[in-house]
Amino acid sequence: MSDLLKINDIVYGAVHDTHDFRYSGFCKKVRSDDVQSVDVWIDGEKVETLTCDKRIEKISNIYDKKGFAFQYKLPDGCIGEKCKISFTCNGQELENSPMVTIAKDDSKYNEYRFMKSLGENDVEEKIKNLYCKDSIGFFATKENLADEEFIGYIKELYARFPEVTFKAFYFNNEQKEILKFIFKNEIDRLKLHIPKNILDVAKEIEIFTEKWTVSSSRKVFWFLFRKCKKIYTTGYLPSMFTEKIIENDHVRYASIIKNIDINYNIENSDNRGEFTFYDLIHFALKYEEFKFMIYEANRKYIWIKGLMNE
Repeated sequence: MSDLLKINDIVYGAVHDTHDFRYSGFCKKVRSDDVQSVDVWIDGEKVETLTCDKRIEKISNIYDKKGFAFQYKLPDGCIGEKCKISFTCNGQELENSPMVTIAKDDSKYNEYRFMKSLGENDVEEKIKNLYCKDSIGFFATKENLADEEFIGYIKELYARFPEVTFKAFYFNNEQKEILKFIFKNEIDRLKLHIPKNILDVAKEIEIFTEKWTVSSSRKVFWFLFRKCKKIYTTGYLPSMFTEKIIENDHVRYASIIKNIDINYNIENSDNRGEFTFYDLIHFALKYEEFKFMIYEANRKYIWIKGLMNE
């Protein structure tokens, strides 16, 4: 019986760095739904006690439990400084704890600062109508730059839209040098930017494209998709180039295209990829009203499909 009591007293949990100066975690007692508390320590000093009673979808998916989660936002005074942060429950370190925060001279600092801007309260109203005419933007993440198919797709866009300026967003010097090498033949219409926040991206683009399988950048995609009425967002997925136009495409776009350009017939677009990745970008660049219509059509379609929590 004593061994069973010891098991029932065990508390288990972990903390995860969300790459935006925030931390999310999970903490639960074995065979009990009692809410636990987690102490936060910075450089050996206890700064806060968190109640593990939140429901966070990604945390629930990791641990296959709903609830028992917590969140912590790094204080402004620690942002850009190298600090030791620790999360404990009943004096025991959670898994992945302790951690060391990102300092300003770290190669990841600019990316963390940028991701933090997605959660700032005053962004939504400012970003709603931002855009830059005839500009296509993408992120020069490590994953994107290493993907030959995605790079080929960007270069194809470059060739198909000769009047458009391309904006590559990067966060460190290594990414910059790789960008300059990969796009050495396209550098005349390629501008490189280090974005401090999401507003720095929105004001530079009219089209945003992203490799759909890169989860870190999908946050940016969804943010622009939901908040920006004058920016057309498109996700790149290589397999879609081999798929055919499906009925949902006809329903979503046929009437819109008919109203925009009577010379275009969706029925003649046999290849789904050609339609999705190039033709829709053409219309978004050419017609201001198309971006708003496609924005409304996509929001309704994705809401119906239950994907808005991505």
